[in-house]
Amino acid sequence: MKTHLLLLFVIPFFGFSQSTIPTLEEFQAECDSAGLEFNMPEGFSIAEVKENKDLFYSFAISNSDKSMEIRYTIWPLGNLFDAYEKSLKDSNVTMVNPNNMYYARVQASMTNLSGGQIYNITKFPPAAVEREFHANQGGSCFFEFDSEFGKGWLNGQFIYLHKENQADVIITFMSLDKEKHSDLMEPAFHSLKFKADEE
Repeated sequence: MKTHLLLLFVIPFFGFSQSTIPTLEEFQAECDSAGLEFNMPEGFSIAEVKENKDLFYSFAISNSDKSMEIRYTIWPLGNLFDAYEKSLKDSNVTMVNPNNMYYARVQASMTNLSGGQIYNITKFPPAAVEREFHANQGGSCFFEFDSEFGKGWLNGQFIYLHKENQADVIITFMSLDKEKHSDLMEPAFHSLKFKADEE
């Protein structure tokens, strides 16, 4: 019987985060292992990581007056590629290339965070996402929360990033004031990005 590992790693129900406050050093080590770099934006401090069933995240920060919180989700692709490469040698197993999973993750996350509402997910121009985030693919979506993840917040905007063979990322910006949302997220817009490729 042929085995299909098509959706095994696609839908982001990856378990539950513990309600805790990780250290900056712990998060930077996680970023480093996935080929990412994080710079704490000025005026922000570490926030609690809260357990939820909608979207796993491992680190969060908030600004000084708590009017915006930002949550960071990272999926390293290394282990998936190990499984994928093994699947190529087994005619009984079919597995999707991990580089082709990122957009399904993004769409599933959108469904979870918005309570099933559909919003337009825009894609960044390839040259811009490469220049600003050192990523191969990226985009953004503004939406209204209807989920456990967004409890206590009204407005959400996520940035997704994908770097071939390295990692998928979702950065979720959360606020209460739609008019001020863009200004509030600006200081932290580039806080997480992939490391530049060596020449």
